[in-house]
Amino acid sequence: MTKTRAAGIALLLLAVVLYVAGAVRLESQAAAASDEYRLARDRRRDARSRLAELERREAARARAVAILAAARNAPAGGVREVRRGIVDLVTRSGVSSVRLGVRPGRPPASASVALSAEGSFADVMSLTGELSRAGRGLVLDRVRLNARSSRVGLDVEALGLGSIP
Repeated sequence: MTKTRAAGIALLLLAVVLYVAGAVRLESQAAAASDEYRLARDRRRDARSRLAELERREAARARAVAILAAARNAPAGGVREVRRGIVDLVTRSGVSSVRLGVRPGRPPASASVALSAEGSFADVMSLTGELSRAGRGLVLDRVRLNARSSRVGLDVEALGLGSIP
């Protein structure tokens, strides 16, 4: 019985030694694989963020190229004439808090216009009527009227097709 017991203990110790040696080796391999996976995941995340930044830059560059191309293809002074005509209309009207943006438009438009202002209802409606009058060279894309306390706000997006008489 002692030989059997000693053999059993020896086999048990051998199993423990083999298990510990194998488990430690496999555990270190698993830790290395985990670190490698984490590094690959971080590299992928960094690459995606760099790619997104490059795509945003490329899109901005493409928009700038399109605007410059439209400016080159627009009739000479088209944007300037549209801006001057709108400024003249705005100064003759009684509106205030005016913000005007005029930039080269996509053909066939020579300019893209964004205008916001506020004033009395009569002044805002008079300006809107002048902007939309036939022969002005403007095509209204969007017009919004907003109530702002005792005044009326006006937001206009339009396309300029030429000079504004």
